[in-house]
Amino acid sequence: SRLVLMTRRRFDASYADRVLDLAEKQERVHIFTHPFFPNEDFQIYLNAADVAVLPFTDVLTSGSAITALSLGKPVILPRLGCLPELIGDKEGILYEPHTKGALREAMVEIRQKDLDEMGRAAFRLAESLDWKQIAERIATLYRG
Repeated sequence: SRLVLMTRRRFDASYADRVLDLAEKQERVHIFTHPFFPNEDFQIYLNAADVAVLPFTDVLTSGSAITALSLGKPVILPRLGCLPELIGDKEGILYEPHTKGALREAMVEIRQKDLDEMGRAAFRLAESLDWKQIAERIATLYRG
């Protein structure tokens, strides 16, 4: 297994530097930093992954999670904002962000799952989030 980390130094440069120092000592950890990953590059990292782990500390909604789902990637997300409404057990794992070790446990747990099936479920979920389909459902709701 390899761990590929994408980090934006813009949020907390000292934390990013600590992570970089730790990663240099681990041959199976690869870290990439950028002030802002361009959209055209973001998919390269996601497509290289088996699972997208998005350990937000504060979030309302996540374009990154939806992008990962649209690429057929299972996700590991904190139980924050609207993320619990976004995914279920078929598409990924939610963890309690304020519980020590919960993220690590989720990363261990997902290795026991059928990632191919989860990826297919993730893609199906992303397809259902199409704006046209959402608009049609809302229009139907308003029409009664």
